[in-house]
Amino acid sequence: MTISGEIDLYTAPRLHSELGAVLADGMPTRVVIDMSGVEFCDSTGMNVLLSCLRRVRERGGELEIASPKPAVRKILQVTGLDSVFTLVDDANRSRPKPAVPQ
Repeated sequence: MTISGEIDLYTAPRLHSELGAVLADGMPTRVVIDMSGVEFCDSTGMNVLLSCLRRVRERGGELEIASPKPAVRKILQVTGLDSVFTLVDDANRSRPKPAVPQ
């Protein structure tokens, strides 16, 4: 799944709905969210991603965040969520990208 723009209080409900549809469709064991086009993600957006992660893991799957921009990566690092989510450098590859302090 590819998302772009800003994930905030106003757009998070749509993301929640879209992710819910993906998860309802046969419950994939691996969900990759390409965030290369996301400029900003607030706590509401992070909560949506965490909720999705929990649902996927409850069913034995994994959720990966691919190609987060520096601003999003910084939010993940500051909140400690970079150690909760699997971060990958490319949506087509499943190789963790090491966290780089900014």
